[in-house]
Amino acid sequence: MAGIDRQYLSAWKQAATHDGDSEPVQIWTEDGSYGGLDSGKLGIWGTVVGVDFDMCIADGACIDACPVDVYEWLETPGHAASDRKAFMVREPDCIVCRACEEACPVDAVLITAPGDVEAAIAGADTASAPAVAEAAVTEGEAPAEAAVAAEPTNAALAWEPKSDGWLQRVKASLVDADLPDTGLAKAKPLFKELRKERLDSLTRGKEFMALVHNEKCIGCTQCVYFCNFASIDMIGWELETRTGAFESKKALIVEDTCTGCTLCVFACPVEAITMEARA
Repeated sequence: MAGIDRQYLSAWKQAATHDGDSEPVQIWTEDGSYGGLDSGKLGIWGTVVGVDFDMCIADGACIDACPVDVYEWLETPGHAASDRKAFMVREPDCIVCRACEEACPVDAVLITAPGDVEAAIAGADTASAPAVAEAAVTEGEAPAEAAVAAEPTNAALAWEPKSDGWLQRVKASLVDADLPDTGLAKAKPLFKELRKERLDSLTRGKEFMALVHNEKCIGCTQCVYFCNFASIDMIGWELETRTGAFESKKALIVEDTCTGCTLCVFACPVEAITMEARA
């Protein structure tokens, strides 16, 4: 599945709005038409928090993951994908942690930072010329010559690709086969329950911040990778053992930019990070 159109802010049209808690939520469709919740074609809802309602399967992962409760369920009876959707009713509260975007199993969520929205919408009107053509104009060459230079060449392949007919026949023979579930398929529901249990146990939000317990931190940098706000630094840490001393790396939370989203807590493989109330 391809996922949400990541250029929808420039390629799609504003069709309607739906009431949010404090501000109306924009509805985007490809042709600018919208027939309501019972129309069968709902489009993409939201601007900062974009959700393709025609892809949303009501998994609920985004609602569970959001640390600031941006989402609520919105009933959409009879829709082909699901009978309810994760509606960004409190869109202005989004802290752009992208936890929902990471959690969505069908890639139906796209978060755009408020400061980037204007540029994203303007993308439809700012088509860039090919780099070859730009270089030619800069050097004073004729535009026609640049256009010719920019045309791709159709070079003959140096090798002959192998036929995949056998693979297609195998796939066709298995279409109607009743195959047993794989271990991964069986593990997914269990993982989902464990993830929800873990998230529900965490205190989240702007009133809290992450705290690293240095004696547990192994310096793996997983928290740094998952943090969407560059709020974690790796600092030198001197360690002493029976045989000598050496320097390791430990994670350090930058208090001013930590949003309390808990992504680092969930990512830490040794449970070295907890959430603490801000002083």
